[in-house]
This record gives sequence, structure tokens and C-alpha cells, in this order.
Amino acid sequence: MNKILIKSALTVVLFSLIATTFGCGKQEEANKKHPQQTQQNAQTESYFGMDKAMSTPPIIEPKQVDPKDVAVSVDGIALKKDDLSKGVKAKMNLYKDKIPADKKKEAQDGLKKQLMEEFVLRTLLTNETNNKKIGVTDKEMQAAINQIKANIPPEKKIDDFLRENNIRREDIALGIKIRKLVEMETGKKSKPTEKEISKFFTDNKEKFTTQDSVHVRHILVTIDAKDDEKMKAEKKARIESLRKQILEGADFAEIAKNNSDCPSKENGGDLGEIKKGQTVKPFEDAAFSQEINQIGPVVTTEFGHHVIQVLGRSPAKTVKLEEVKDKIAIYLEQQKQAEAFSKMTARLRKNAVIIYYEN
Repeated sequence: MNKILIKSALTVVLFSLIATTFGCGKQEEANKKHPQQTQQNAQTESYFGMDKAMSTPPIIEPKQVDPKDVAVSVDGIALKKDDLSKGVKAKMNLYKDKIPADKKKEAQDGLKKQLMEEFVLRTLLTNETNNKKIGVTDKEMQAAINQIKANIPPEKKIDDFLRENNIRREDIALGIKIRKLVEMETGKKSKPTEKEISKFFTDNKEKFTTQDSVHVRHILVTIDAKDDEKMKAEKKARIESLRKQILEGADFAEIAKNNSDCPSKENGGDLGEIKKGQTVKPFEDAAFSQEINQIGPVVTTEFGHHVIQVLGRSPAKTVKLEEVKDKIAIYLEQQKQAEAFSKMTARLRKNAVIIYYEN
């Protein structure tokens, strides 16, 4: 259920402005998939690597608030129940057609807890940046906005994006302040030493080794379990005919474009580079055994009949430390800053007066 709970604007902004400093290592996963899916390996992620979001409920400045109207308070700053309910309702509306009826109560409860925790975190960090008198210059603000621009489609206007996602300029400014706050916490200690970089490289050699890969293109004639014998024969004859045309000199890309049942036909059947484990076994075996430029025999998989051509090969390779030293340094620095951020927020929580009026 957590996967369907959307993030708040605070989370988005913190991710865009802080996680680029802290970061988190991503471990690649090779999923078995239809060959026609391999050209989509680099799926476009939602902006900042997170879901679109709505802003957190407003912070109520310290004043006399009836406790029965408060959901949670942090050092006297309150989140009203009405505002919390509005926030939950707004987020539920975004996913009203995607949450099963029997899971809506669970989703609402999860969103309520999420918004309350985001309110607590935002308030703690806002108070701390104010206490330390951390400000934001126009230059820093513009740099942050430029960073957001770089993560959205080029045709999308920044003001439209911020408005559509209810991200306020003050959210961006807070993100900058928090980044400065973490830098104050870590000082020069976040910079990794040569020894730390070398150790990380040695301990994670497998992460710096590329697998064998082949650059392939194919033509697909799909098959269906419902096909009768006549249809099966017609499809087999069709793929053999297409293969024959290529062997006789026809252009592979043109044949693929006009005849293949795979979306890759728009690219002349080109699937790009594939690694072992990314496609079904019969397709993989053929792709990794064929000679470059050879038009192999028809290969049948659970998806259909394929004509495969290997355009190139890239052997496994272990990169040298010098080639990745700078990237490792950035990664380790991000990890140290992430740890500092976690410790800092834990300390702020411990020293604050946080009262939950709503479960």
C-alpha cells in the first residue's frame, strides 16, 4: 500500500535539492522480459525520481488553538485536523480510481500518518534553520530553480510545473537551507579519504564489472495460444518468408518496420544492447551465439517467431579505479551527508516537544 501513497512537495523538494548532495546508490536489477521491452530499459522516471506531489498542510504559527482541533504540534506549532483532512482528501482524489474500495481506509490512514510525519520533519527543520539564521540568496534560489528545470521535460514551463504540483517557492528555499544545515553538520568530514575510496572500490569490484552484451535487432511475428493449426502454419510461413527476403538482399530495417509485431519496428527492429538475463532464454541463446551481422534461423519463444541479427558485441570489462574515482568520492560523500541528516533529525526530534493528538 505504501507504494501508492504519493509524496508531499516537501519530500520532492528535499529530494531534488538535498538528495543530489546526499544521494543513494542504486543497484541495477536485470528483469526477464519480452525482447520488445528491452528498448524501454531507461524508463522516464517521474520528476526528481519521485511521484508528483501536493504541498503539505499549512503550518499554524504558535497561538491559542483548541487541542481538539489539533492533529499534531511541534514546539507549539500546530497542524489542524481540518487541514490534515483536506490534505488527505486531496491526495486520495489523485488516486481515487487506483485504490481498491476495500483498501481505501488503509490508504487514508497511511496518508494521514505520512502527512503528520512530514509536518513534524518540516517544522523541526524550519525551526532549526531559523535558529541558526540560515538564509538564501537570489543566486542560490535561481540555481535551484535551474536544477528543477533540468529534471522536467523541456517543453514544460517551470511555473506551470510548480503550480501543477503545488510546490511553493518557500519549499525550494527550505530545501536550500536544509542543504546548508547539513553542510554545517558535516563540515569537511564528509569528504572521503583516498583510503576510503580505494577500500570501497576493492569491496565492490562486482559493481564495476560490466557484463557481456550484444547489440541486436529482430523481427517478430507474434503467436497466440488460441491460434489454430492453420494460423500457426501461416505465421511460421510468414516469418520464414521475411527471413528469406533479408537473405536475398532486402533491407532488414525496412522489413522490420513494415512487418514486425514488436514496437521496436519503429527503430528498424533495433533493441539496443542486451545483457544475459534480460530476455527469454531461447532469444538470449540465439543472440549470444550468432556471428555478427549473420541472419540467424527463425527462433521461437513464448512471444512468437523471431528473426535475429547481431550488430555488435561488448565483452565483459572491469573498469579501473582511476576511471571511477571521482564518482566513488561523490557517492561516499553523499552517504556521509545522508547519515549526518538522519542523526540531525533524530537529535531535533529528541529535543523538541512533539504532541500527537491524532493517531
